[in-house]
Amino acid sequence: MEIRLGESIRRLRKEAGFTQEQLAEAMSVSVSAVHKWESDKSTPELEMLVDLAEFFETSVDAMLNYGWQKLNMGQTAERISAFKNERNFEEGMRFAERALQKYPNSFDVVYESGLLYFMSMIHYRGKSAQRAIELLERSIELIDQNTDETIGVVTIQNQIAGCYCYLDNMEKAVEVLKKNNIGGLNDAKIGLLMSQDPEKAEESLGYLSDALHNYYARIYEICIGYANAYGTLERLEPIEDMMHWLLHIGWGLKHPDAVNIIDKTDVRIYTILAEVRMLQGDEAGAEKWLREAKKAALRFDANPQYRTAHGMKYYHSSEKSMSYDDMGDTGMAMIENYMADEVEGKNLRPLWAKIQSEK
Repeated sequence: MEIRLGESIRRLRKEAGFTQEQLAEAMSVSVSAVHKWESDKSTPELEMLVDLAEFFETSVDAMLNYGWQKLNMGQTAERISAFKNERNFEEGMRFAERALQKYPNSFDVVYESGLLYFMSMIHYRGKSAQRAIELLERSIELIDQNTDETIGVVTIQNQIAGCYCYLDNMEKAVEVLKKNNIGGLNDAKIGLLMSQDPEKAEESLGYLSDALHNYYARIYEICIGYANAYGTLERLEPIEDMMHWLLHIGWGLKHPDAVNIIDKTDVRIYTILAEVRMLQGDEAGAEKWLREAKKAALRFDANPQYRTAHGMKYYHSSEKSMSYDDMGDTGMAMIENYMADEVEGKNLRPLWAKIQSEK
């Protein structure tokens, strides 16, 4: 078995968070000596090797790379992941191939090895892509062992599609992405890849349109979630910044003279801005935003449009999808439901009653 002591010393030093200079000082040797050890240009004397093992709280056997065979499956997968995170691909791939011989049917070992080759492929611009595909496909066969809820077949298939991209096989990449396009998850990637093909550029616009709408919907949900969290934590200034940003995103996506679902989402944003101002003691500012909310609600309710494509810029999808939310069927219902909420509406109810009492 090949002994790579230099790699062991370098790995242990990095895991301990030491520089070569710090290790040299701790061992009372020159920096040059440490450099030579790690590059396998020289080998520490036996006494020094024992001192190094004691310093790193390991054994001489482990430092000589005999110890890796004693690692269990979980520890082996963690070691492969560490090589990946350190971007130590060459040594990592050698370790991974030995580990795969010992644990060929372990999901964690196979998947982490696949990720290592995947990251190596990105670093070396395509090198190792085929091996990454082999390992990632094998990990799908072992997916029943997986306990990480963030990893699934779709995740792995998308990584495989990325490998085909680096192999310049865009057709195969699109094929894999389409097969796993659950809920439009891969619309943006599919559209991007197809957009570079003159024969498929027109078709790509449909995928890109759906992706753009879905991303806006997700950004809207994320920003409302932020507003709720910041409100709970009584951090008001970030809410204002985020709501203004969200308003401008929506305005950039709709035709100025059109009435569409973005007018309805604006109602909730204006209402949140009103509540922030009220909590800051600025009743005049709160009234201004609450009036804007009513104006947007009446604008939407006069000509309600729930079709996703209506009045939207850059929308080329043939799908007649509908947009919906859980805040009320109309703009005014959205405000009334907000006011009825025991927590959200309590600060604005008197002001809203005043505005509603006006002719």
